[in-house]
Amino acid sequence: MRLLSLVFSLLPCAAIAQNINSFGLFPTIDHSGDLSNKFSYNVYLFDAITLGDDANGAIPTGSFYLYGELGLSYKLTTRWSVTASYVHERQNPFRDDYRVENRAFQQITYKHPFPRLEWKHRLRFDERFIQDRTTGSASFSGRLRYLMGVKWPSDARAYFMGYVEPFFNTSQDFTYEENWSAAQLGYKLNDRHGIEAGLLLVNWKMSNGWFNQWYMQLTWVNHLDFRSNAPEQGTNE
Repeated sequence: MRLLSLVFSLLPCAAIAQNINSFGLFPTIDHSGDLSNKFSYNVYLFDAITLGDDANGAIPTGSFYLYGELGLSYKLTTRWSVTASYVHERQNPFRDDYRVENRAFQQITYKHPFPRLEWKHRLRFDERFIQDRTTGSASFSGRLRYLMGVKWPSDARAYFMGYVEPFFNTSQDFTYEENWSAAQLGYKLNDRHGIEAGLLLVNWKMSNGWFNQWYMQLTWVNHLDFRSNAPEQGTNE
């Protein structure tokens, strides 16, 4: 597919000698709910679990970073929506050298439907407050992220989804420093629950190369509808 060609053309080359590669698991919960015809909320939770690397154990195994996100969205039109969210993230959460990050972000999302295909664009700006555990202070940095993704077929119980999302640090001369990309298969169990599974690749820029994190991601997708005019939920199709 053209999207996959674009995804891998944007990825850092994994063959460069200075690069480090790790592999692991990425269990995820993606919960959302409709509060009205205009407002919805989302809860996004994951744990990045490292199982090994190709650098003689340079990356500690176990939980690498825990992530929790709570957001509120407003639907502008059938295609456009805006979201504000809070994020709490802990790197190396069960080690003495853990790092705490509190983050807020605002984003705008555009979904363009085609026959049996949905094309998604998302522009997000992060305000990051990273705590220094030695001094007790927190540094601030801004970051711009642009996601482009696809879901096909968009009207079936089984589907393919993929995306690429480059990150740009706006506090340091607009530098390209991170990239997330995924290629996964999904299945709707019913109108509330679904699962998605596949490859997730997270790339972090280092001083002399890239740190490539290869994960097998498994996501439980759950959606609730609290609108008074919502159709009855919970029945199998």
